[in-house]
Amino acid sequence: MNAPTAVALMRSRYSAFALGLGDYLVDTLASDHQDRSMPRAELVLALRRAKDRQRFMGLTILEATDDEVRFFAKVFERGQDRSFTELSKFVREDGQWRYASGELID
Repeated sequence: MNAPTAVALMRSRYSAFALGLGDYLVDTLASDHQDRSMPRAELVLALRRAKDRQRFMGLTILEATDDEVRFFAKVFERGQDRSFTELSKFVREDGQWRYASGELID
């Protein structure tokens, strides 16, 4: 789980969404991420189920710095294109990269 860079963590989290690895997705959230206000079991289940309604078809890293990654995610839901571009921010906590926040980009 110890990704060496923010980009590596971004790639692993995208794969985790595609595979329904809810525990991993929660474990890689920053400690102050707003989703952590939910009960862990409820959050894990919600993240695990994303793969049941969405197909994750590809990830393209567009730009990256040490702690930010701009990417394009190709995602389909019930046959409709739900692809998006996001600028994600990452933080180091206890020597590990964690997902802090993301902003959708038009």
